[in-house]
Amino acid sequence: MTKFEKVFLNISGILLAILALSVFYEVVSRYVFNNPTIWANEISIYLMQFIVFFTMGILLIEGKHIRVTFLIERLTGNARKAFEIIIVLLIFIFALVLIIYGYQFTGNAISHGMSSPTLLEIPLWIPYSFIPIGGFLLALATTCSIIKILATSYDKEDIM
Repeated sequence: MTKFEKVFLNISGILLAILALSVFYEVVSRYVFNNPTIWANEISIYLMQFIVFFTMGILLIEGKHIRVTFLIERLTGNARKAFEIIIVLLIFIFALVLIIYGYQFTGNAISHGMSSPTLLEIPLWIPYSFIPIGGFLLALATTCSIIKILATSYDKEDIM
């Protein structure tokens, strides 16, 4: 794992802890003290968005994404490599969709001066920007994954 990946994972871990604490604080303030916050729900959503979009690529490189493997585990050699590459190319297409539409959403939010419809009035270009940035990181990860697949041997002896 590279230093770059470790930085994003550490940031995401810290944000996940902040997310858990803010949700806990909201539950206690709402149900124990009958005094809900105006910020916890919105901030929790933005923290979750950051965590999801900024760790997608790392999870792909590390092979930690949820996968249905009943077919691919039966393949060996070049057939398995080809199948793995096709899967990663489909993920690359998804990454391009995130980049293109995320960029459009972010640009639209900037040009219209959009902000969240809450008391916090967070400029929406901030959470919207997580989408194309995450898509870009995922696209980079697909390139790394293809290189990793090409360098991997999928012989029967190696799999079992």
